[in-house]
Amino acid sequence: MRAQGLSPSIDPGASPADLGAAVLAPVVPYRRGATGARVLAVLYPVCLALVDGWAMAAAVSMARPADGAVLPGAAAVAVVVLNVGGGLYRTRRSPSLLADAPSILIRVVLVGAFVVVVGEGSVGAWSWIVVVAGVSALGVRAFVNATIRTYRCRRTRSRSALIVGTGGTSAHLATVLRERGELGLAAVGQVTAGLAGGPPIAPLLGDVADLPALVERYGIDTLVVVAEDVHPEQMGAVLRVSFGLPCETLLVRPPSDVVPVIAGRRELLAGLPCARVGWRLRGAPARCAKRVLDLVVGSLLLFLALPVFAVCAVAARVEGGPGVLFRQRRVGLGGEEFVLLKFRTLRQMDEHESDTCWTVDDARIGRVGRFLRSTSLDELPQLWNVIRGDMSLVGPRPERPHFVEQFSRSCPGYTLRHRAPVGLTGWAQIHGFRGDTSIELRARLDNHYIDHWTFSGDLRILLLTVRAMVFRGAG
Repeated sequence: MRAQGLSPSIDPGASPADLGAAVLAPVVPYRRGATGARVLAVLYPVCLALVDGWAMAAAVSMARPADGAVLPGAAAVAVVVLNVGGGLYRTRRSPSLLADAPSILIRVVLVGAFVVVVGEGSVGAWSWIVVVAGVSALGVRAFVNATIRTYRCRRTRSRSALIVGTGGTSAHLATVLRERGELGLAAVGQVTAGLAGGPPIAPLLGDVADLPALVERYGIDTLVVVAEDVHPEQMGAVLRVSFGLPCETLLVRPPSDVVPVIAGRRELLAGLPCARVGWRLRGAPARCAKRVLDLVVGSLLLFLALPVFAVCAVAARVEGGPGVLFRQRRVGLGGEEFVLLKFRTLRQMDEHESDTCWTVDDARIGRVGRFLRSTSLDELPQLWNVIRGDMSLVGPRPERPHFVEQFSRSCPGYTLRHRAPVGLTGWAQIHGFRGDTSIELRARLDNHYIDHWTFSGDLRILLLTVRAMVFRGAG
C-alpha cells in the first residue's frame, strides 16, 4: 500500500523543489542501450588492466631475471591498483592519450622505484622497467582509443542522449553530438528547464517534469544536464530525479564552477568539462552491502540485547499493563507502509489518535516510558524490523502516513527522503534532529545522507549513535 499523497511519477504542476518525487518508485538498474556498448564497458578496463599488469611483470622479469615470480607479480598488482585508484580504466566519451600519459608514467616510475629499492637493483634496471612498461601501456592505449573512436563512428546505433536545457550551450552540444560520431551519443531531443533560451537544435520533447516518461519512451542511455541552462531552483531536483532513472547522467558544469571533481568522475564533451553524477545506493552492490550490514549487525545486536529486552518489557508491563509492544503504521522505502514496533511508553490510545497525534510531551508518559524514550531503549524492537527488511540500521527516520502527507505539502523535498530505506538511526538524528525539531532541516540532512551515501558513512553513524547513547548529551 502506497501512502496517500506519494506518487512514483512527477506531477507536471508540481513546484520545482518537489520534482524529485519521481524517484519514489523502486530504483531500476542502469541499462546500456546497445550490446556493443555493454561489451565495450567490460572489455575496455579488463584489457587495459591485463596489458598494464603483464607489461610491468615482463619488464621486472627482464630487469631482474633472478628474482623469481613474486616481485614481478607484486609490481603488476601495484600498478593496476594505482591505475584503478586514478580512474585510468574508466570508459569516456573523449579518451585522450595525452591527458592520461602523465598519470600513467608517474605510476610506472613509482612502481619501478619500489622494485629497485626492494630488490636492491640499479638505476639501469629502473630505467629498463620504466621504458618497457611505460611504452607498452601508452602504445596499447593509443591503439585502443583509436579503435573505440572508429567503432563509435561506424556502428549503426549510437547511444541515445537527452539534453536538459535549451540555451546556447545546450544548442552547441546538440550540434556537436550530431556532427561528431566518435563521441558515441545521438541527441534525440531537448527539454526545457525553467530558463528561456534560443530555438532548440534537437526536437523539443517537453520539460523537466516529463523526464521519467521521456527516458522510458525513447530508451535514453545518457542524460546530459547543462547546468547553466537549468534554473537554479530546479537544479537540485533535476539531479535527484536523474539518480532514480535507468540511465547515466553527465552534468555539464557551468563556467563559474571551480569545485574540483575526482578523476573517476571527470568527463569531456567537445571540450566542455562534465562530471558523471549518480547515487551510490542505486547500484546493486551498494544495496547488497547495506543489507548484509543490516542482517549481520542487526542480528548480533538483537541477540546481545535480549536481557535488556526482558527488563524493558517487564518495566513497561508493570507501569502500563498488558501489551508491552506498540505497533504503528509508518512510511518506508518508496512510500510503502509497514508496521513499526516499539516498547509502549504511553497508556493505551485508540488507533486514530495514535496515527494522528504528535505525542512528544504527552502527559500520559509515565516515568518508565520517559526513561525508555530519553535513552532510546523504546526503539530496540525495531531491530526486528531491520532483520525483516522493513528498515535499515541507518537511514531517515520513518514517519506516520498522516504526517508524511502534511510534510510533503509544506516541506520541499520531504518525499525525497523515501528514496532510501528508513533507519533506526540516521545523519539527522545524530545531529539532534529528533522529536519536536525542524522538519525542513531534518529533511535537508536526510537528503544529504542519501545523496552522499557510503558504506563507511553508515559505520560512522552507527559508532556516533553508540557514543551518543553511552555518553548522553555528548556532541
